[in-house]
Amino acid sequence: MGALQGGLYLKAKIKGYAKINLLLDVLRKRNDGYHDVQMIMQAIDLYDEIIIQSAETNRLWLTTANIPNDESNLAMQAALLMQKNFSQVPPLAIELKKNIPVAAGLAGGSTDGAAVLLGIKTLFHLECSMDKLLQLAAQLGSDVPFCLSGPTALASGRGEILTALAECPRLYLVLVKPPFGVSTAEIYGHLNTAEIKDRPDFDYYCQALQTQNSKIILSHMSNALERSTFALYPDVAETKRQLQQLGAKYVLMSGSGPTVFCAFQEKIEAETFYKKAKEYFQEIYFSQTITATELKERVSISDES
Repeated sequence: MGALQGGLYLKAKIKGYAKINLLLDVLRKRNDGYHDVQMIMQAIDLYDEIIIQSAETNRLWLTTANIPNDESNLAMQAALLMQKNFSQVPPLAIELKKNIPVAAGLAGGSTDGAAVLLGIKTLFHLECSMDKLLQLAAQLGSDVPFCLSGPTALASGRGEILTALAECPRLYLVLVKPPFGVSTAEIYGHLNTAEIKDRPDFDYYCQALQTQNSKIILSHMSNALERSTFALYPDVAETKRQLQQLGAKYVLMSGSGPTVFCAFQEKIEAETFYKKAKEYFQEIYFSQTITATELKERVSISDES
């Protein structure tokens, strides 16, 4: 049963978009055990599908096996957090269709949490500012605020402090997920920040976004976590090497991995490469960067019929 409005039971359908990191730098380890980071994050059109409606009790239904449907899932955590902060939010049935690979460095869990926050706010017409929603998002995880706001942002602190940037020009992406996940905590735990020598110039990169200079945006992508992930998971480094051997010029690991993506300016070039790379990789995705307009359209309200 959905939310009753005007005699109709309604439900919210939300697209939870994945992200990639165009730049990722790790500055230092903090006293709380986390690391101070600086990142430029970008939303892409690979998305999970979430449906929210009122129910007799909270329940989370997943179309994908091997993913928890209890309070360890960020989608359920988000629902409980909204119920705690807004008394008018009833028990909820949440249906989650996973399209974003799990433990892949693409914020698949974080974007589900963000989608539930936004879906509940919209479905129940909550008087909740975006600033308040972002504060709640930060309680769920470092990437959740970006997944809520997007589409292009500079992230600092643990990743939860966001500065909106000029939208990235349309890039076309081929993403390859090796057949295993990685532990973000393990990757950061293995990282020695003193060994990071080539720090990216964030001001220069932000200026390239402002001027829509795709050449600089592509040629200056970097990820300080690659060294740590490659040392622990050599197959990720091998995936990047294979993609470069196949002819991709701009290749980078996203987040802590293991997903590696190739970026292209031209759609036809990306599509041609995707068809070729499909012969070599089992889990491969074609995607593109998205805009603020597309993000605004991610929530729709409909009746149960």
